[in-house]
Amino acid sequence: MKHKNVKSKLEILTPQGLENSDKPQKMRFNKRTSCIRCGKCCSESSPSLMKADMSLFVSGVLSHENTYTIRDGERVRSKGDGNIYESFVELVKIKDKDRTSVCVFYKDNEGCSIYENRPSQCRAYKCWAPENLMSGLEEKALKRSDIFGSIDLLMEVIEKHEEKCSYKKLSDAFDRLAEGREDAVEDIMDMLQYDTYIRPFLEEKFNVPSTAMDLILGRPLVDTINEFGFKVEKDGDEYILLPLKPIKEGEEEK
Repeated sequence: MKHKNVKSKLEILTPQGLENSDKPQKMRFNKRTSCIRCGKCCSESSPSLMKADMSLFVSGVLSHENTYTIRDGERVRSKGDGNIYESFVELVKIKDKDRTSVCVFYKDNEGCSIYENRPSQCRAYKCWAPENLMSGLEEKALKRSDIFGSIDLLMEVIEKHEEKCSYKKLSDAFDRLAEGREDAVEDIMDMLQYDTYIRPFLEEKFNVPSTAMDLILGRPLVDTINEFGFKVEKDGDEYILLPLKPIKEGEEEK
């Protein structure tokens, strides 16, 4: 068997037009070596914050109005591929613009509005030479205890909230529900009620801003419970747990 020149064969297999009228052009690559602020990374996901980013809270660049918490074990649907992932660590993240995956600080035709003070994960990410930003995340990730550790009241609230309605407890309850155990529904409803009522309680009794709740307590269970295949509807003062209907092709998730 005769072996052909593989390199020359690959060079002509391109869709880029003809060279010298009858020969396809050779493929050409221009390797980028720096950020051109195209905004692609800002549009696909907001960054998770590291301990090194605590200074951004101190300086006022970040606040409870533009950040939120993903709790340990929380199920998160990727806006990129639509798959559900379970967070293996607590994360504090910058908020996205409503119903999008675009970072709240990204502005069309302008780019990142806090570019000079952007978080460390944004600084470390190189789209032209991707690296594993998840490496050492357990140790490096900023947590609520880093932000509120000196405020005893809030730390007590956070710890009690995790004790009452952690995602591990919620996941275990849904596993029992799948097995047909009736006590699981009561446990799930107890968690939903506690998570729902602690938020206005903090606002009314301790003047905690409503905009801080997603950072202090994480996102409401009535919203995140969808990733377990259920939804919550309110009937007066009571909540009803209902299975989600499969989303038909072409329909948007409600």
